[in-house]
Amino acid sequence: MHKKYLAIFLFISLAVYFAWTAFFAKGAESVKPNSSVKRVRTVSAMTTDFHPVGNFFGFVSGVRQADISPKVGGYVTKLLKVEGDSVQAGEVIAVLDGSELWAMDQSALMSLDAVQKTLGETKDFYDQKVNEAQAMLKKTKENYSNGSATEKDIKVSEEALSSAKKMRDLQNSGADANLAAAQGGALVAHIAAKNATIVAPFSGIITKKYGAVGSFVAPGTPLYEIASPDDLEIDISIPGSIGKNLSRGEKVLVSLDGKAGSIVSGYIFSVSGAIEATTQKAIARVRFSGVENEKALFLGQYVDVAVSVGNEKTAIFIPEKAILREYDDIFVFVLGNNGIVRKDKITIGESSGELREVLSGVAVGDKIVVDGQYSLRDGDFVTDK
Repeated sequence: MHKKYLAIFLFISLAVYFAWTAFFAKGAESVKPNSSVKRVRTVSAMTTDFHPVGNFFGFVSGVRQADISPKVGGYVTKLLKVEGDSVQAGEVIAVLDGSELWAMDQSALMSLDAVQKTLGETKDFYDQKVNEAQAMLKKTKENYSNGSATEKDIKVSEEALSSAKKMRDLQNSGADANLAAAQGGALVAHIAAKNATIVAPFSGIITKKYGAVGSFVAPGTPLYEIASPDDLEIDISIPGSIGKNLSRGEKVLVSLDGKAGSIVSGYIFSVSGAIEATTQKAIARVRFSGVENEKALFLGQYVDVAVSVGNEKTAIFIPEKAILREYDDIFVFVLGNNGIVRKDKITIGESSGELREVLSGVAVGDKIVVDGQYSLRDGDFVTDK
């Protein structure tokens, strides 16, 4: 009998133990439904005054930028630079086949030498003719004095001298014209030959390379594009309705490569007065003040420019990086007072730099998860670091 009661007691004790264990396990799940505690960082949603902004994209270019083209045609024999290379003003960057041009240059110089020689001979010859006419006139006057010549003879000698001088001046004038033409031809030939060597017009960076060795290029065909990195700007295409409300000097924010925190300030330098007919857009040029701003930029860089597009207003804002997207839904994780996060759908409005307006789904003071949200699930227990 004693053993019977002992067995019943043990059975009841085990039943109570398993029931008690199950009860506490269930309680633990209600506190921590999704296993381990996760660490997050939150910020409080708050209202703020802001200007609505629009984001427009563009590439950083040089204010001083130009195509480099040959002034003469020819075959490309050397291309000494590639994209990204730095060059100095006057540095040789390309060479055309200038053999014919140099031959023309040498031929022009030889022609010039010949003309100069002929000019000297011509002047000597006609100077001699004038001297002979002057000597004849002098002799005639002497003969007139001793009675062996008449006044008519003197007049004939004077006319002969006058004709010699006119002939000398005429021939010298023609020779001078030939010399000038030869000098001009030689100069043109020399410049043409020299232009077969292409140099950088100013110091900068090669941003584009167009030509290829062995190809034939006509005068004015670009071989390179060069830009100075010392003065930068960004051209952005904006709707005409926005462009007409922008003014010179208005501040903008330029985000570099989409990286959070990588932002420099700039200003509107100019807005095109005309709107493109088909797109209804205008071109705004953004420039930068201060060396530090420009040091953060480089030629060809793809950037996002935030421009004010509306009037100031007050709204609830949260960091842009807190916002998650899943198909057509937009949501954030909100941390409750019990340490559990909930996944709330939201409606968003306009952007203001790194902040985004929330139209619905978030209340002032809500703790919005901004770090660690990508590993969360609705109902996770977290700790705010």
